[in-house]
Amino acid sequence: MRRDKRTANHQRAVDNVARLHRKVRRQRLDHAHKTALGQVRAQDFIAHEDLKIRNMVKAPASKPDPDRSGCFLPNGAAAKAGLNHSISDAGWGCF
Repeated sequence: MRRDKRTANHQRAVDNVARLHRKVRRQRLDHAHKTALGQVRAQDFIAHEDLKIRNMVKAPASKPDPDRSGCFLPNGAAAKAGLNHSISDAGWGCF
């Protein structure tokens, strides 16, 4: 029989993390709403671009090294990961 490892301390930690995530989500939505409202009030014409955000945050494809089997060429994955994090954090989808 397996023991449930979710102790009271674990549950409190889970609740704290969930509370922080809710706070960040509310802040992101509030900023998007206020910014969009400011743009609507200030501009006469607004164009909306349907960005495929899910496709923009994909990991880059690996490039095999033709000289050495089993090795790969640098593909900028670290830089792309930082860009993906920024895109996700900015909340483009909710704006």
